[in-house]
Amino acid sequence: MTTKAYAYIATSLDGFIARKNGDLDWLPSPNESEGDYGYQEFVDSMDILIMGRNTFEKVLSFGDWPYTKIRVMVLSSKPISIPENLSELVETSSLHR
Repeated sequence: MTTKAYAYIATSLDGFIARKNGDLDWLPSPNESEGDYGYQEFVDSMDILIMGRNTFEKVLSFGDWPYTKIRVMVLSSKPISIPENLSELVETSSLHR
């Protein structure tokens, strides 16, 4: 079996994903644009979605958890609360032992 890894990241021209305060207000919301730039199709093609703790916490702040149909792994060096529909947590501090 071949394993492939892909990254799908929206970045500003100066190379940042979020503002210093974590805000993503520079990204267009779905109702401001036509479509989602292929994001849902991309996610639907994956077996697992891996994200960092900051991204995880930001997605939780959006309301309903959008990744109920895909296995999600959150990499974190700090303890976090995991919703029931999140399938896995890896603390990165345990990876360095």
